Amino acid sequence: MEIVVVGCRGFGRVHLRSIRGVDIGIVERDPKIRKEIEDKFNVAHSYETYEQALESGADIIDLAVPHNLHRDMAIAAMKRGKHVTLEKPISTSLEESREMIDFSRKAGVKFMVLEQYYFDPSVQEAKRVIESGKIGKVHTIIVRDQRMYEKEGWRAVKNTMGGGALIDGGIHYVDTMLNLGGPYHTVTARSVHGGSSLQGEDNTVAMFTFRNGATGILYYSWAYRNPPLIPGLEIIGSDGSIYEDPATRSHEDFKVPSRTTAFGDLVMNGKRMGIPKYDVFQREFDSFIEAVKKDTDVPFSPELANRDLSAVLDIYRQTVP
Repeated sequence: MEIVVVGCRGFGRVHLRSIRGVDIGIVERDPKIRKEIEDKFNVAHSYETYEQALESGADIIDLAVPHNLHRDMAIAAMKRGKHVTLEKPISTSLEESREMIDFSRKAGVKFMVLEQYYFDPSVQEAKRVIESGKIGKVHTIIVRDQRMYEKEGWRAVKNTMGGGALIDGGIHYVDTMLNLGGPYHTVTARSVHGGSSLQGEDNTVAMFTFRNGATGILYYSWAYRNPPLIPGLEIIGSDGSIYEDPATRSHEDFKVPSRTTAFGDLVMNGKRMGIPKYDVFQREFDSFIEAVKKDTDVPFSPELANRDLSAVLDIYRQTVP
């Protein structure tokens, strides 16, 4: 079995170090970059163009490309019978998202968005605790992340991103919020541009009213200079609470080997929880490859990715021109 990584200059390198047990191919036109990647990773095949990769015998196409390219590149691969993984968000519109989901089913191929926060051990354990009732009836969930973005490139371009910070990095935290809170009745929000290099929004505050009665508070910013180190996750119930210890969180984003979990250790009712850790990137690739081999459902369904995008767009409709 072979998986071809398309988009190896940025976060695709995290994909390359996370894939195990199958042959790895890459798509890269620049011979210098191609040689650099071949020297650093165990690359079985190199393709100069995307079309060459689609014509190859590769089983899986992994897309780490700008958001506005997801639909066309994914469907092109599905038409060739390739299974597809792609970086979040699933797309920049619900119409394109639905089209990809429907086409994957029509073509009989596996399709999964790589949302590593869904696989995070702290998120999975927090969800189990909520469902067990150990902290009583949950009334408040707080999810947040803040940093400063002063880079250029395609992420700074609004049309390429499909928005700004929220649809890119923020959708991770939307996924966490919805995994913990469940379906919501309403979301009230405001997104603004706070001073980053992005063309789109870079600072969002949102409040979710969940069907189970809980309230979710989301804060996500790429316009926070000199941010403090504070919990990214807090769950408050009638009989207890859970929060993330931010001091135990990895801060090696966008590097190789990069961080291996999304959140740090959890503290429940003042006591640190012993949660076995694993590499979330390896877990998502391992589970997708297993689904392909065994012809089973993918662990993070594209409907969940569509759910996350829908919530982001609900926020954008309120606040972004």
